[in-house]
Amino acid sequence: MPKRILAERVSRSLNNICSWRESAKSQAATHLFPMLALIERGAGQPPGTATLMRETPHEFDFWNKYFRLNDGDLDKPYFNPITLRRAEAGFPHSNSATIRKNTFAGKWHAAQRNDTDDGENWILAEDYADIFREKVLKKGQSASRVPVLDLAVLMFRNEEFPDTADANELQNRFRQQFQMRNDDYEKIFVLNPEANSSLFEESDQPQDYESAIKGTLVEDARTATSIPTSPPISTVMNLDDPILVQVQKLLSLGTSGIIFTGAPGTGKSYYAKRVAKHLVRDVENDLFKVQFHPSYGYEDFVEGYRPDQTSTSGFQIVDKTFMLACARATELKPTNGLVVLIVDEINRGDPARIFGELLTYIERTYRGENFTLPFSGRVASVPDNLIFLGTMNPYDRSISQVDAAFVRRFDHIEVAPSREVAEELLERTGCFTASQINLIGSWFETLQKMVPFGIGHSFFADIKNLEHLKLVWRYRMRPSAQHAIELNDGAIGDVTSSFDALIRRIEGAADDA
Repeated sequence: MPKRILAERVSRSLNNICSWRESAKSQAATHLFPMLALIERGAGQPPGTATLMRETPHEFDFWNKYFRLNDGDLDKPYFNPITLRRAEAGFPHSNSATIRKNTFAGKWHAAQRNDTDDGENWILAEDYADIFREKVLKKGQSASRVPVLDLAVLMFRNEEFPDTADANELQNRFRQQFQMRNDDYEKIFVLNPEANSSLFEESDQPQDYESAIKGTLVEDARTATSIPTSPPISTVMNLDDPILVQVQKLLSLGTSGIIFTGAPGTGKSYYAKRVAKHLVRDVENDLFKVQFHPSYGYEDFVEGYRPDQTSTSGFQIVDKTFMLACARATELKPTNGLVVLIVDEINRGDPARIFGELLTYIERTYRGENFTLPFSGRVASVPDNLIFLGTMNPYDRSISQVDAAFVRRFDHIEVAPSREVAEELLERTGCFTASQINLIGSWFETLQKMVPFGIGHSFFADIKNLEHLKLVWRYRMRPSAQHAIELNDGAIGDVTSSFDALIRRIEGAADDA
């Protein structure tokens, strides 16, 4: 009897493709499907072959064939497997075709485009697979190739397969549909075989692919209890941002709080603020922020005493940031509104001293349960629409070890140093050539191996030219690197020498030009 792909395997494919994006260069990974649309049209097979590619109908045909949901949503009829989001009706034009023209062809030179009376003629560059591997798949010395089995499961989900079908059958069907040279295929894709029972079911067993897909996609602006809100009022962040996607996946799962961890300069505080502003409806009233430090205590965070001349004791008990945030969250609960409490430098304080009994009641399973506040004796609870976002540098040995009971109560998202982001920041200046940006990016990638736990890309945010780069290195990056190295019994000499060598190469390249 013929077989069909399991709906649950389609759901797993979506999650696997999103995970692949996190292991590759996350922004560049969005170029996978624009490239595949071109390959399906026959570009570059055989090498040098020109292919006619129009946005209408060819680009729309590709997305209609593989990534359209037929649930009547005309505003967002598509879904994007890379980002796990629904996509608007104009997505094939506004996103897919545009990034292929601007980046894949224009910036990377992985293809050539010539306008004709009939449309656009496209030719893949001879080394397009090498370019894609370098720009998308490589991080450091390793390359995260695209899991072809997950692509095939997703793209051929509506087809029937013979009773003998297996993982190789899916790979073969993919290769028939997207023809490329063997060497090019091996550079980009990898097959991870699976048992047939995890892939197929007999065709007479109904499979609800649409529900499987929609159940896996990440919705925007969901409450911590997984109850959808009304359409989001603001979209501060790009919905495709991988950090925002991870945050909202955790919110839909249910989380006690999320901590952004990583080396100095990776943008942990930036992300905490941006995510918080995206989640709340009223930034002025629904967003609270504190910073922990060694002398910070319960009376600073939850409730404490304040001088009061009208009181017999001369003091009154007042709510501090945490209880104020709880009160606001309780007020918004009937409308499913979120309140976000940002705790910056969360590991610089003593969690047991600051949180007290809250270490139990901030847990997801204890939200809404009553407890008694020790100073005022009032009954309180932690609403489930109060979201904790924290930042932490877990690698700094100058800070005492964080309480394990505290750590396990939170989900942790690593914000890692990114060559991709560093190069994007340099590119925006318009003052560096592509060759110089590549040299700096390569040096930055090497720097991660020389400095324990790495150093962040946000140091490049203020760089506008080569002199700025020298200043930022001398007064910002080098001191951070030296601090990390000395704390971990290393030496700064090799790091300094590497930067000096970079400047010589850049200035030498400029002289040659």
